[in-house]
Amino acid sequence: MALVRDPAFWRRFSRAIHLDEEAKASKTENKSRVIYSDDWILKQRKKRRRWICCGFLIFAAFAIVVAGAVVVLWWFHSHNWLRKS
Repeated sequence: MALVRDPAFWRRFSRAIHLDEEAKASKTENKSRVIYSDDWILKQRKKRRRWICCGFLIFAAFAIVVAGAVVVLWWFHSHNWLRKS
């Protein structure tokens, strides 16, 4: 028999056992509790969305700096500041 080597499996297994024990205990107390599921996929999507937003903001800031430099150079050229005297 092979052992499961995935640490995430054991974490999920332990959580399932814990939630099962809580559910059995809450049945005796007649309390309704919310059982939280593993939201790994939602966390990964949120992380990816955050990285995309950060990348876009960095690109936008770089584009603004480049555009500003182009405008300043164009203004210097149009007012003859770049000519040698």
